[in-house]
Amino acid sequence: MRNELALRLPRTDGWVGTPELPGYRAGNVIAKLDDLPEVDPDHLYFDLLLLDAGGHTQDNHSGPCHAIARRQSLDERSRFVRVVAELVRHVPGDGCGLIAVGRALTFIRECGIGVEGLIAATQLLDNACSERAVIDSLNHMLELSLGAEEARHSMCDVVARLARGSGFAELDAGTTLHADFDACVNRINEGGLAEQVKFIVRTVGKMRARHYLRGVTDFEVVPKPEMFNV
Repeated sequence: MRNELALRLPRTDGWVGTPELPGYRAGNVIAKLDDLPEVDPDHLYFDLLLLDAGGHTQDNHSGPCHAIARRQSLDERSRFVRVVAELVRHVPGDGCGLIAVGRALTFIRECGIGVEGLIAATQLLDNACSERAVIDSLNHMLELSLGAEEARHSMCDVVARLARGSGFAELDAGTTLHADFDACVNRINEGGLAEQVKFIVRTVGKMRARHYLRGVTDFEVVPKPEMFNV
């Protein structure tokens, strides 16, 4: 499973740690579990490390992981660190360390990676992160869910419907349709998936974009274990 997936991963991505105490690196973040019974005798300990360009720890978020009891299986442990690493993958692009997303990380340590918990944690992340980080995260999730080309094709209709409803402005601005509507829509769609996602985020806002996409697609735009074969 891990060897097959490694063929499709960026150079910095991969498993670290041990099967009993796994960790996963996604870009410049590492999510990993540790065994500190003196801190919490019933649960494992969680570390999220933010690495600098040289691969050294620049920032970290740590604490008891109440979502992972010691009795939970090795597979459940691996799923947890992989999903959390993917959830936070794009945060470092903001250049503000992990302080801004500490509330979301604490929530994940407490509530785990069930779909509802992931949605709530991602909303906290989207609120704390920049527009650029939200765009990168959504783009990544769409590619993982559908593949880059299928995702771009699926977003064509989404872009057209949103543009028609918004008049190429924020939804509550009350503007009329752009005179060159078709040309503008085609320009966005021909720009590729990243350009489509940027248009969606800038039109509905970074806090509403993930919810909006959930409403017009058939999947949750959050990282889930089945996306990564874990």
